[in-house]
Amino acid sequence: MMEQKVKVLLIDDDEDDLLLARDYLEEAAGQPFEISSCDNFEEGLAKVLNGEADVYLIDYRLGGKTGIDLLREVKDRGAERAIIVLTGLTDNDVDIQAMEMGAFDYLVKGQFGSRELIRSIRYAIERRKGKDALTLQAEILKNVHDAVFYVNEEGIVLNWNDGAVRIFETPESDAVGKSLLEVCPHDAPHPFFNRLVPVAEIPGAEPVIQCRLKSGKEVTILAKITKMSIDGQSGYVVCASDITKQRRLESEILRVSEDEQQRIGQDIHDDLCSQLSGIGMMTKVLENQLRVNHEKEAELLAEISGMVAEAGQKARHIARGLVPSALETQGLTGAVHEMADRSGSLFGVECIATVLGNEVIDSLDSMVGIQLLRIAQEATTNAMKHSDAELIHIRLTGEDGKVTLEVSDDGKGITEDTVSNGMGMMTMRKRAEMINADFELHSFAGRGTRITCSIRLPKDHYAC
Repeated sequence: MMEQKVKVLLIDDDEDDLLLARDYLEEAAGQPFEISSCDNFEEGLAKVLNGEADVYLIDYRLGGKTGIDLLREVKDRGAERAIIVLTGLTDNDVDIQAMEMGAFDYLVKGQFGSRELIRSIRYAIERRKGKDALTLQAEILKNVHDAVFYVNEEGIVLNWNDGAVRIFETPESDAVGKSLLEVCPHDAPHPFFNRLVPVAEIPGAEPVIQCRLKSGKEVTILAKITKMSIDGQSGYVVCASDITKQRRLESEILRVSEDEQQRIGQDIHDDLCSQLSGIGMMTKVLENQLRVNHEKEAELLAEISGMVAEAGQKARHIARGLVPSALETQGLTGAVHEMADRSGSLFGVECIATVLGNEVIDSLDSMVGIQLLRIAQEATTNAMKHSDAELIHIRLTGEDGKVTLEVSDDGKGITEDTVSNGMGMMTMRKRAEMINADFELHSFAGRGTRITCSIRLPKDHYAC
């Protein structure tokens, strides 16, 4: 039963047909119809365009014009209405023409009664609701700020919204029917197939990829991809946000942070370490003076001297961590070896480093190098503090067109809370995103943790 009144407008110049349709609707027990009518084309068209009813029953023959003419006028004016056309037995192909012009249904006079008419009205109302919802969704999709597009499994674009036009600087006419390889040229392997497709069925996966436009301009995209089948054809819906400006801002913030970190490290080395050294020498002198007559006090000063020396040593270790000078003097290869040695001695854990492909690794951009080193530092510190590891292995390789950093340990593994809530883990992931690297964590209860960060290099970087 319909819960609210349904407005029905009858447009027919035959009074008998009007009365019959009214009778059919009034026969429907409990159906809250509000019925009105008109008997000419012009008035009927005006009422339809004004949207004065929920459903319109239109006779095919309306004086010198037809219901098809009325449908055509409505369609040409961009109006969408729930229209049912009433045809006669002799009106050949009217049903086909009516449906082509946008009619929701058609009924043949003399072949329907009250039940069929009401069923048709119900159908028209539900179809109208469905079309309204689809129209609204299409309008939202068209005007959404982000890029939303649909491609088949071969990467051919089948749908392209205005957001995609803006972000990829490619009109819909130049994108639909074309391969993403044309729309977004890229060195093999293409990020769509290499980065997006593999995570299509992983909930919450939103990889960051670098896209090169036809103009040569590069944009950074935060993407979400969902596998979907339409009409039996498999494909992918891609939602992409342009985060190029955000990445630039983050890079600048990171650069400022690195500069500040190095300044603090330099201050610790130049000022604090120097002062601690001075205090150590003064206490040593005082200790030697007291040895003659105040042995007990001299022993106490000896302990203080030892503590000052130990504090100075730790301060130097911290300063080296904050200011990775080895990165400039020895490259990433030397910096990783130094970091492993320093971390091992500082925490009393065996920490070894293996580096393969030194030439490729040491030719990395300075920003990439510093971020990989920071990720290695954070992963090593996490293993030492949280996993009770006895052995930590840092492995850095540059081969097969990519550089891969792997930090593994033999500890107890990392808990789910540590993974989701740990600031260190978030920082490592963010650093990896900053250099467009893939970041993975694998933890095994009682069998340690492995963190992997890999970055693919441009062809011209490793073609030699």
